[in-house]
Amino acid sequence: MSHEFKPKRSMFGRQHDSRKNTAPTVGFGSSDRAGSNKVFITSEHSKINYGLESPGPVYDLKSSVGKQEASKNATAPLFSFGTADRFQKSAAASSPSRSAVPGPGTYTGGSSFGRQGESSKQSSECFGFGSSTRVGAAKVYLSPEHSKNDYGMSSPGPSAYSAKSAVGKQHESKKETAPSFVFSSTERFKYDFVERAARLPGAGQYNTVGACGLQTDSKKSTLPKYSFGTSNREQRDKVYISADHEKGQFGQSSPGPALVGGNSSVGKQTASKNASASSWSFGSARRFVYNTNKVPGPGSYD
Repeated sequence: MSHEFKPKRSMFGRQHDSRKNTAPTVGFGSSDRAGSNKVFITSEHSKINYGLESPGPVYDLKSSVGKQEASKNATAPLFSFGTADRFQKSAAASSPSRSAVPGPGTYTGGSSFGRQGESSKQSSECFGFGSSTRVGAAKVYLSPEHSKNDYGMSSPGPSAYSAKSAVGKQHESKKETAPSFVFSSTERFKYDFVERAARLPGAGQYNTVGACGLQTDSKKSTLPKYSFGTSNREQRDKVYISADHEKGQFGQSSPGPALVGGNSSVGKQTASKNASASSWSFGSARRFVYNTNKVPGPGSYD
């Protein structure tokens, strides 16, 4: 009797058995960003890529320094250092064949800086720091709007006027003198009622009842008293106010969720109206287990 070992197939990956569903597989995409940018979504998304595929500043621009070949561009004047020898010797001593021609230092030419005395040369513009003060610049008229800022700057100050005080007696007829009040200078406590009042009983000689608390006199009403209540919150909750107030107490005396013996929704459901969720687990069978029965091997045969 021979027993053939059949290995079990894994539940992960593609299932070849038609009775078992292959689980969906999800992986990371292998596309790069350059490829995703070429995907057309909408016209509005394509506006973001304007100019990305266009050539950069690859233009054959001519230099603005030096001689300008375009007629619409003016060539700037060129200046260079002279190549003549300094402190040159006489023409006869340096070279017999060279004629005695005067050098650049022989001429008395005017400077090209500053004011030009020759009419054929244009004097360049001169710029310098102004020597005017702020006081002089403030007097320059620019416009009526600018002059509004100087209103009152040249007028006399408040202390230049000899104004009379508005407090006290007014000497001018067109100004009204305000009424004045003073303390009297008559001596006090020199009347007859003071002497008569000295013979009357004082306030402390009367046996009066206090106005606070319980009034024993029937002609006087006792004021209501207020104090802090001594009731606790549990007694206050039991006081019935109205049916609408009772709605706020719904469920406070009912048992909580932990007191109800409900079945767990995880695992196998015993109730027929609740569907048990699918469960997966790793197999518990041993791998590479063969039958331990004493089966004769190939060498046992004659």
